[in-house]
Amino acid sequence: MEAIVLQMLPVMIIVGLGYAAVRFDFVSQAANEGVTRFVFAVALPALIFRNLAISDIPGNLQFIWKLLLGYYGGALLVMLLGIVVAKFAFAKERAEQHIFAVGASHANVILLGVPAVLLLLGTRWVTPLLLIIGLHGLIMAILLTLVSRIRAGRAGELPGAIWQTLLSQAKNPIFIALVAGVLYSAIDPGQLPGTVNSILRILGNAVLPAALFGLGGMMVRYRFAGQMPEAAAVSALKLVAHPLIVWFIAGPLLGLNNWAWVAALLAAMPVGFNMHNMASRSQQGAALASSSTALSTVIAVATVFALLYFRGG
Repeated sequence: MEAIVLQMLPVMIIVGLGYAAVRFDFVSQAANEGVTRFVFAVALPALIFRNLAISDIPGNLQFIWKLLLGYYGGALLVMLLGIVVAKFAFAKERAEQHIFAVGASHANVILLGVPAVLLLLGTRWVTPLLLIIGLHGLIMAILLTLVSRIRAGRAGELPGAIWQTLLSQAKNPIFIALVAGVLYSAIDPGQLPGTVNSILRILGNAVLPAALFGLGGMMVRYRFAGQMPEAAAVSALKLVAHPLIVWFIAGPLLGLNNWAWVAALLAAMPVGFNMHNMASRSQQGAALASSSTALSTVIAVATVFALLYFRGG
């Protein structure tokens, strides 16, 4: 138990430093946004490409499909569960049901998920981590599009909507790095040229501190803004139902072992910022999104501890 606490402590301290730096104006919000943008656009793509390029992707296909089905199948199930809870437990209208569902299924997989897996589970599980991360934006957008269009009786729009999603992801540095890394692994597996490898390694090493610090700074924007029963329900779905469903599908159902724990730990991350972005665009559910993000981030400390404890540290 003490070992788990010591593992988690650096994560919490660096997040806290980022929060304090922005909260007390040692670092401006604009500067912190630059830090997070560096993670999304430069450091994480470098980490993804370098590690996938030298991984045995073709040799792991039998595990990869199980990993992706476990994580994203679980995300779809908890998204639907979120709609049911929002509709029948809180009598939310359709737009807010979808915001509720996004909060329940979209985890903070980049700014917190990547450092958490690498620091708490170890760098040997970097391949399953980066495969989920690289596809997260694309697959989650497709799942939400499927659910929303079908519920609205507009299934005929799905081909065009999915095509637009694919086009938008074609400009995403994280997705580009994934595709490039997988192609390199398939065509010319092995070590990267020395200088290229060194540059990518240095950039990739910046992900952990920059992501955690940037996350702390971003959390200054989110506070307990009301609708606490709904926020508690979103947090329970996100932090309990999501990782349990993912672990069950990937582990006992599909037979993955350690890769299933990677997927479960990512699913146990708190509510992602997609919920707040969606609420802002629809001009509904802003208070719920803010409260859910803040509450789930605080509670995630306990749920991640529990997951590591039951895994065995």
